[in-house]
Amino acid sequence: MSVLDRVFGCQLSTSRLDAHGYAFHGATRAHIVSWVAEHGSVPEGKVLDHICRRRHCRATIHLEPVTQSENEKRKRLAYRARIKLCPRGHSLNGQNRAVTPEGGVTCRICNRAAGAD
Repeated sequence: MSVLDRVFGCQLSTSRLDAHGYAFHGATRAHIVSWVAEHGSVPEGKVLDHICRRRHCRATIHLEPVTQSENEKRKRLAYRARIKLCPRGHSLNGQNRAVTPEGGVTCRICNRAAGAD
């Protein structure tokens, strides 16, 4: 179960959270369950990065398979601030850039396509 955050497009899970803020669906993290249901398994050597920085978000538009090294870089606000395109190629300049309370950057075009914003 999840709740749509209409401002940022996050599908915020209402299930139990672990000490790090990740939501679970059974024994598996909820965002992984959502990704697998929509896209199949996470590519080998990749982890799912929450571009919104909200660990209990399960919106697949906010997940991107990246290397662990890239995921670590993206934890830094200065690094995220330099990102100019969303994973689907939309510009993140001006009004299209939505910054979540956690400092993540989401794309308003993608959020609208997913029924938010």
